This record gives sequence, structure tokens and C-alpha cells, in this order.
Amino acid sequence: MDRPSRKWWMLAIVSAGFVAMTTNWFNIAAGFVQISETFQLDIPQVALLISVFVIGYGVFHIPGGVLATRMGMRWVLALGLTVEGAAVILSATANDFATLLVFRVLCGVGASVFAAVGVAAVSVWFRNRHHALALGVTSACFSVGSAAGLYAWRDLTDAFGWRTALVAGGALCVVVGVVTAAAFRVPADGDHLRGIRLTRAALRESLMNRGIWLYGAAFLGAYGAFIAGSQLIVGYGLDQRHVGAGEVALAAFLIGIAGVPGSVAGGWISDRLSSRRNVFVAAAVTEGVFVLLVPLSGPGWFWVPAMGVGFMFNFALAVWQTIPGDRPGLSQENIGTAFGLMLTISAVGGFALPYLFGELAPTAGYPLAWSVLGVLSIGCAFLAMLNGETRRTGRRHPPLPAASDA
Repeated sequence: MDRPSRKWWMLAIVSAGFVAMTTNWFNIAAGFVQISETFQLDIPQVALLISVFVIGYGVFHIPGGVLATRMGMRWVLALGLTVEGAAVILSATANDFATLLVFRVLCGVGASVFAAVGVAAVSVWFRNRHHALALGVTSACFSVGSAAGLYAWRDLTDAFGWRTALVAGGALCVVVGVVTAAAFRVPADGDHLRGIRLTRAALRESLMNRGIWLYGAAFLGAYGAFIAGSQLIVGYGLDQRHVGAGEVALAAFLIGIAGVPGSVAGGWISDRLSSRRNVFVAAAVTEGVFVLLVPLSGPGWFWVPAMGVGFMFNFALAVWQTIPGDRPGLSQENIGTAFGLMLTISAVGGFALPYLFGELAPTAGYPLAWSVLGVLSIGCAFLAMLNGETRRTGRRHPPLPAASDA
């Protein structure tokens, strides 16, 4: 029998992993100016640096979940962080842009493996109470990491250069991976979470769930809008709107850090309302509205829509992450694979929208580019309405027998 406090320690370990993971996702944005000078890049190529990370991040969510079913959660969590950290360090050694792109894809692979399993690792500990709140904490850590990468790493990059800054971030990721391998445990009644035989029935249960597909597509727009907006808003504010450097820095900080209260609020409210679906849709739509306000904002309030985007993205994320854990008929050991599918679908937006923004902005103008992000965030969110209600029940579902191979 686990002590009541143990689940909170496990949440702390996984949360540290999310901070390290997202720091090393977003900290490359702090070096965009220096990297552009090093490799003589223009805006579409800089935007491509964002998109290629999401290629790796999107492709390996499902394999990560499958690995966790077969090998157990602890080792796969550690593996993902270690691969990401090592790839970030290798990125700092790149001598040409093509090599840097390859290493950024590998960074995304490591983050991909960790992310889906990290959500599942929290869900199995908080299967009866505080489910959305606990996942709201991990979403808040996503925000802390993104704010650290976008804001704190800027000073580190300015002081020591983009290569040294990346090495520091990668080393942090590897250290947290080692700690995870040493300290993370599954619940005492979770022998099946230490690794079991992978079956066709388990794969069908995870990958053929209509609700999982719908929610993955519903978050595609909001997810891509945040990924693009958070890393491109600084250049937009300075180069296009000629907003003061201090206010642009504030906007970059708030689009990341506002997700901390946003995540906790999303989890707390979702745990107290019966409909996860309606809360999620409202949050994703509101994020889209704030994205639409970005090209309308100016000096004095340029930071307002940035804060709104960060707050509402993570509000929606905290609710969205609970979906696999609340799905009827989905076993605990298959939550990671199911959430991996959701992340893979939404990652299409994480790749396509920054790329689309980079292509639209120089040709059709920045206002249209921002408007496309906002409209896609709003439009995709309503796909969730095609699914039945996902209600808070506190009910968990038993694992499939390990020997089943139907």
C-alpha cells in the first residue's frame, strides 16, 4: 500500500521532467538572432527550426507509449529525457544548418517519448482524485519550462552564446533523466505498469478510439497557434510593430509564465464541473480570440494578448490531458499510447502552423498570418463537440489480461 504522500513525490519528479523537456524545446528561440547570423538564415528558415522539432515530437509519441507498455514507465520516462538532452548538446556542435535541423528532430524524438508517458505516469497515481489538478500542475511546469527557454535562456545566450546556452539546457535534461530513473516508481498495485506483453487488443484499444482521434484533432489549431506564436512574437513585436524591447520581453515572458495559473485554474475548474468537453472547447476558442488580437495590439498593451494566449492554451491543455484517463474501456497501461496518439495528431498543427506562418508573413502580411492561427484555433476546437460528453467520474478501468492476443 502506498503512503498518501507518495503520489505527490511522483508528481514532483514527473513535473521536473516537464520543466526540463520544455526548456530544451523553447530555449533555441533565445538564440534565433545569433543562429541566423551564424548560418545566414531568413524568416522561413528560422520558422523551420520550430517545425522540425515537432516532426520528431509528433512521430514518436505512439512508439513511446508502446515502449512504456512493454518496458515500464520508469525507464521510458528516463530514456526520453536523456535522448532529448543529448540531442540538444549535439545541436550546439552543428557546423551547418542542415546538421542543426537533424539534431532538432532528434530533440523532438526524446521529448515525444517523455511527454505521452509523463501524462500517463501522473494519471495512474491520481486515478481517483485530483486528476485534472495534478495534470494542471504538469501543464504549469510546461509553462515554467517554456518561459525559462524563451526568457531566462535569453540572458544566458546573450552572455555566453547560443552554443553554450544549449549545452547548459541539454545537461539539465540529462540530469533530470538520471534522477527519474533512480526515483520514479509506479503505484504498489501497478505491476502491469512495470512492463507487460504487448497485444493487438491493447493496440486496438488505444489507437481505434473515436474520442481520442476527435480530441487530438480538436487541439490541433490551438496547439500549433501557441507553438508558432510563443516563439515568433518577439521578432514580430520588434521588427514589425516597433514595440519597445522591454514590452516585447514582457510579452515573451508572459506568454510562457501565464500558463502556470492557467494550468492550475483549468485543472481546478475541470475537476469541479461535469463536462470536460465544454470546458476544453471554451478555453481553446478563447485562446484563438487572443491570437486574433495580436496584430491589433500596439505599444502599451502588446503584452495583453500574449498573456491571454499563454493562459488559455495551458488552461485547455490541463483539461485535454485528462481525456485518455477518463475514457471508458481504456486500460491504465494503455493511457500513454492513447495520449501519444492525441499528441501525434495535434503535433500536425505544431509543425504546419509555424511553417504556414513563416510562408504567409513575408508574402501576405503578418496580420493575415496571425489571423490564420487564430481562426484555426477556434475552428478545430469545435471538433470536440462531435464526441459525447467526457464527464468527471473518478472511475478507472482495469488492465487487460497480459496474455490476451485477440
